This record gives sequence, structure tokens and C-alpha cells, in this order.
Amino acid sequence: MHDREYGNGNGIGHDNAIGKGHSNGNSHPIGNGNGISNFLNGFANGNDIGNGLGNGHGMGNGHSNDNGNVNGNGAKGKKMKPMESEVLREQGHIMVDFIADYYKNLEDSPQDFPVLSQVQPGYLRDMLPDSAPDHPETLKELLDDVSKKIIPGITHWQSPGYFAYYASSTSVAGFLGEMLNAGLSVVGFTWLTSPAATELEVIVLDWLAKLLQLPNDFLSTGNGGGVIQGTGCEAVLVVVLAARDKILKKVGKTSLPRLVVYATDQTHSSFRKACLIAGVHEENIRLLKTDASTNYGMPPESLEEAISSDLAHGFIPFFILATVGTTSSAAVDPLVPLGKTAKSYGIWMHVDAAYAGSACICPEFRKFIDGIENADSMNINAHKWLFANQTCSPLWVKDKYSLIDALKTNPEYLEYKVPKRDEVVNFKDWQISLSRRFRSLKLWMVLRLYGSENLRDFIRDHVNLAKKFEDYVAQDQRFEVVTTRYFSLVCFRLAPVGGDEDTCNEHNRELLATVNSTGKIFISHTALSGKFILRFAVGAPLTEERHVTEAWQTIKKLASKFNRNGNY
Repeated sequence: MHDREYGNGNGIGHDNAIGKGHSNGNSHPIGNGNGISNFLNGFANGNDIGNGLGNGHGMGNGHSNDNGNVNGNGAKGKKMKPMESEVLREQGHIMVDFIADYYKNLEDSPQDFPVLSQVQPGYLRDMLPDSAPDHPETLKELLDDVSKKIIPGITHWQSPGYFAYYASSTSVAGFLGEMLNAGLSVVGFTWLTSPAATELEVIVLDWLAKLLQLPNDFLSTGNGGGVIQGTGCEAVLVVVLAARDKILKKVGKTSLPRLVVYATDQTHSSFRKACLIAGVHEENIRLLKTDASTNYGMPPESLEEAISSDLAHGFIPFFILATVGTTSSAAVDPLVPLGKTAKSYGIWMHVDAAYAGSACICPEFRKFIDGIENADSMNINAHKWLFANQTCSPLWVKDKYSLIDALKTNPEYLEYKVPKRDEVVNFKDWQISLSRRFRSLKLWMVLRLYGSENLRDFIRDHVNLAKKFEDYVAQDQRFEVVTTRYFSLVCFRLAPVGGDEDTCNEHNRELLATVNSTGKIFISHTALSGKFILRFAVGAPLTEERHVTEAWQTIKKLASKFNRNGNY
């Protein structure tokens, strides 16, 4: 049994094998202090389950079906319900065991879990029936299929050997938040539908804004505020729509064909999609060219020139997207000069900090969002690097009314009369969809169960591990680091021999495929200035220094097939 601390000092005891008894010894679980004891025969094989929660009362009679697997129906003939508390209690324990063992096995038996799934397209079709079952199957049967059929087809994003795209970071606190969210299953599209869901979101987004040292204009105490979108893509879309409607109110709706937006050739592809959805013509999306001279950040002079040229030709510039931590190389657009330009022309500037924004809770990284005071909106992905689990993308705006006016709907069945417009928040008017999950719950739990100092240390650990890998690359003459590393992404490649870029690209492609085929690690690639680049992104919650060192040893060994003459 292992006792672990979760921020508030309360330990939870674990016995990691599925089917074993769970107890907490003398420690207290997170929550109300009820202990879980004598949870025997984890797959509920028909044994009675007693000594349940803290006070020693049993969890029911433990009725079983003919094959010994408890199905939660109780006495024969009792009608099955989709939600029964005792079935949830019993099977929930089994599921938590299963997931906990999955994470333990990722650490202890990585050879059994290839990081990049090695299956072929269509593999699952022959392994599952053609139609859904007519009658209930047991949870044991289902989890057996998960182990044998589903797990082999998963790319393990939480594996300590995952270094590919930016991580989708999970955590115990985030998982518990998701569990509580799923259990409560509220739908908080208006204040009335779940007041706590709305009010907690307002409060938690203010907390996070203060951790990021955002200007007061972004707080809920004024005309601004925060909202949790599902993804960064959704965040960018809603602010493009808000900015579009705001400018069209000034210049007239018929001016839509003249609206122009600005970003760089490194901007996430979701920006183009957002613009097209918003009705911005493809040819009016200006993606400014970047290169190594600015470390692939947006050149301020290029923005000025593009705006001046567009104005001279009768276009209407209305939106600038600046990125802090681009997808390809974690490049940072210079917010200070870009923000001054946006302000001088009256253009909405959005800061997409989906990846790197979370790092800015650390004082040493806060400088990367200097100039945010001249931006109109900003988003981060708390599920990327703030351990909040998918999906959780905080968005802040200075002018919430621009967002609301662009997205509000007022059908009679959703009307809730209040004396003042700002007396309540209805988040349905801050997003695309009507339904919304209680996402702030898990973010609140992450902030409380870890605390800001631990979150900063988690991020710093990842940055230090990336620095370790960067040092390995720099010390090997066959490789080169391609861009300046700001955060926890290292862009590197086999260096060209004799200036032969075509052969260099070919070799790096082959190295990538070979490395990923081992199943030991998973890395990804990008293209910068026509060069095929390998990306090594640290961010998985289980990754430690030994995993980074082992990853480098794998890469170095497989690169040995290329000699300095560029031949095999």
C-alpha cells in the first residue's frame, strides 16, 4: 500500500492490482474523510461487498447473476436503471482500479505499451461484433475487451515516452474533477440551469487571470471576463466572430468582402478555419512570412507594411492573431510592437497562447506575454500544460459585450428575467454551442489540490528536461538544434552534409519513422523554411529525466546508420 499526498496533505492508500482490496490505512481520502476498506474481488465476482464507507455499513446485498458477475440489478426480475448509486459505487471502484493500473503499467512495463500504436487501419473491425448486444454484458467482459482490443489501438499520450505533439496533460486532480463533473452531470448554459457552475467559472477564471498577471480589464469585475471553451480552436473562432460583428457595425454588413485578417505562416491552422466560418474570404487572410531571423515570430514591420498596403487598396483590417508558442516551433510573436500597431489602427488583437500560456504563471516566463495590455483577448489550453485534462481552454476578453452581442440567442424557453443586464452570466452567449459541461470544476480542483507553486514546479521540471535533451543534441556533431528553445519543445534534426538539404530531409524522415516504429518513444515533425524538422516536446505527466535520457539513446543509436558522408 502506498500513501500519496494530494496538495491538501490527505493521503489515499493504494493496492495497485486489479481485484485486490483497497484500504486507506490510517490516512484520510480527499473529501469527507470516509475510508474505503475491504473492497474484495475487484471484478465483482459475486462476493458480498461489506464494510463499505467509513462507518462499516455494507454496500448492499451483493446480488449476482448466473455467471457470478454482479450486474447491479439486485433481485431477479428487478428493472435495470441507467443510474443506481450502489452499482456506481461498486463498478466505479473497479474502473478506478483499472485506470490506476494502466498508469502504473505505463511506468513499470513500458515494453507492453508501444507509445505510438502499431496497429494497421481497420484492425478493430474484425475484432468486434457487427451490431450492439441486445442484453447486458458484464463489466469484466467489457474491460477484458478494453485490455485486449482497445489498448493496442491507443497511442499513449500519457506515456513517459511521449514526446510528439504538445502533451494533453492529465493529473490525479484533473481526473477527480472529471469524475465529479461526470457524476454531477450538470448542463450550465445559463445561470439558472446551474448557478454554481456559472459562478465558479467566473471566479476560477479570475483566479487564473491573476496568476498570469493579466490586466484588470480581463477580470469579471469590469467589462471583461473569462469563459472556458472546449478547445483553443473554439476560442479563436468566437473572438473572430466578435471582432467581425464589431467592425461590421461601424462599416456596414455589406463590407464583409473587404475585411482582412493578419497572422503568420506559423499560426495554427484553426485560424484559417475560423476565418472561413466567419465569412472572411480566403484571399483576405494574410499569413505573413517568417524565418529564422526572428526565430519564426511575426516581424512587426511586415505587419505594418501589410496593413498600410491593404488600407491603400480599400480593404478593412480588423483582426490580428499573435501566437505565444506556435505549434511548429513554440515561436513567440512580439506582443509589445504588435499590440501598439493594433491599437493605433483600432484592430482587434487576439493572443493565442494555447501551449505556452500556462508557463506564464511562472515569473521567469511571464515576459513572453508582456504587451498583453494592448490585446483584446487571450486564450490558453489548461489541458495542454496545466494538468486539467481534456477539454479546458480558458479565454479572456476585455469587452464581453462584443462576444455576447455576436453569439447571444434569446428563445422564450431560455428566458430568465433579471433586473439588470449584468446581474447574472449566461455562458451560452459566450460560445458556439448551447450545452456546456461544468469544466471549471476540474480547473478549480487542480488549482486547489496542487496549489500554484506546485503547478509552477511541474512546468519548470518539463522545461529543464527539454534543456537536458537540447544539451544532448548540441553535444553530438551529427545533429543540430534548429531554433531557439523558449519552453519545453526542442526542434532538431540530423545536420546536412555538404549543404545537401534534400538528402538531409530524406534522412530525417527515415529517422523519424524508424524511431517511432520502435514503440519506445513517439516524436513528431514539422517543416521550417523548407527543412524537415524533428520535434521533441516534453509534457507528459509521468516523464522523468531517465525517460529523456533513454529517448536520446534510442535516437542516437538509430541515427548511427547515417555516416558523415550522408550515406548508409
